[in-house]
Amino acid sequence: MNVYLRPATPAGLRVGIIGLGRMGLRHLQAVRQLGMEPVGLADLSDAALDTACKQHGLDRSIGYADATAMLKQTRPQAVVIATTAPSHAALTLAAIDGGAHYLLCEKPMAASLQEADDMIDACNGAGARLAINHQMRFMAQYTRVKTIVGSESLGPLVSILVAGSNFGLAMNASHYFEMFRYMTGQPVTDVQAWFEEKTLANPRGAQFQDRSGRLLARSAAGPAMYIDFSADAGWGLQVVYICRYGQIVVDELSGDVRVAARKPEFRDQPTSRYGLPVDVHLEAVEPADTVVPTMKVWQAMLDGSGWPDGAAGRHALACLVATHVSHDSGRAVRIDDDALPRAEQFPWA
Repeated sequence: MNVYLRPATPAGLRVGIIGLGRMGLRHLQAVRQLGMEPVGLADLSDAALDTACKQHGLDRSIGYADATAMLKQTRPQAVVIATTAPSHAALTLAAIDGGAHYLLCEKPMAASLQEADDMIDACNGAGARLAINHQMRFMAQYTRVKTIVGSESLGPLVSILVAGSNFGLAMNASHYFEMFRYMTGQPVTDVQAWFEEKTLANPRGAQFQDRSGRLLARSAAGPAMYIDFSADAGWGLQVVYICRYGQIVVDELSGDVRVAARKPEFRDQPTSRYGLPVDVHLEAVEPADTVVPTMKVWQAMLDGSGWPDGAAGRHALACLVATHVSHDSGRAVRIDDDALPRAEQFPWA
């Protein structure tokens, strides 16, 4: 078992980053802003390594084409895994073998539930901490909404509608499963999904697929979430939070927020009186960003408080697996191991 002292701050923590695509470069920016020390970068592309080192003034000698060699030779205390999903489990295990104490892995967590379990077991066995980069609890468009959902003026949350554009379900719906859990305090209990027939080319390679379509996710406590990510929609990402006395509409690309709530004197009227007068409030939150929330994931993991851990990542992954089982079976599928294939590999990037 790795034995380590938790640093009070990330400053000086030796970090290795595997994968230097668009998100990998943002991870590098995040760790640099936190004061962490990049001791190894790994990517199959020489051009990607050149770009990363040049942008951040790093010596090119820390760049490796072989991630396992980088881990063995540099032995970082912390590791970022920003590659595609099929490599996440093997790289997590290699990082643990190399003595890493902290791991931040991109979503989807893995290509199968078995791999996710292997990642969790390896980290637990080594005394290491694992985070999956589901950042919703650190993003303003969710933290702000969470402070007013359930308030006296809006009442309890009834459901959430996510109206997006051409976002694959693995790319973005996996984030919204975690958002739902964060906003409601409840896990998803079952999912029903309807994929579109259209299969789009994935820019990360012909071997990857990410289906578009629609899904309904439910919880035992009542709130539900409907997601529409159509391949034929080419603009926008809005989320509507439907409450007992009103609605919150968030444009996640612009940060615009509209809150409409029944005037206090009409709150005791039945829900069938849906056209009663309302108070409308407009405000703005920071538009969606990745670097700052990623920094907050690191800070929470290092502090040992409230980070999106392996269990959170596995829950989102189980929901994603359930969408495939539901589409294939034509029925709603429960989020439990009896209903879901653990070993099946899915072609997510």
